[in-house]
Amino acid sequence: MSVELWRYLVWASVVALGAVLAIVDRRLLGRWLFGMLLVAAVAVGMLVTVVSPFRFGGTSYYMEGVILAGGSALALIGYLVTLVGLFIVRRMCRKRE
Repeated sequence: MSVELWRYLVWASVVALGAVLAIVDRRLLGRWLFGMLLVAAVAVGMLVTVVSPFRFGGTSYYMEGVILAGGSALALIGYLVTLVGLFIVRRMCRKRE
């Protein structure tokens, strides 16, 4: 596999992880726990990028904040798409009855 394809697979697995978290939230927990944690992780990642500006010496946490915010945002996308999908399926099942 090429390096470019490997990167896409890693980020696609992050989106799939968000979808799994949405299913766990709705089916097992019945709350929005993981959704709120993902939103908080995006906010913290963005805060880290602002508070710790990039330095070439490697003494900043800028890139860690970018990775945290980006990964959490992708997982949140998978989470939200799954929630919308589950809502649509639930609505369609009610209309059939």
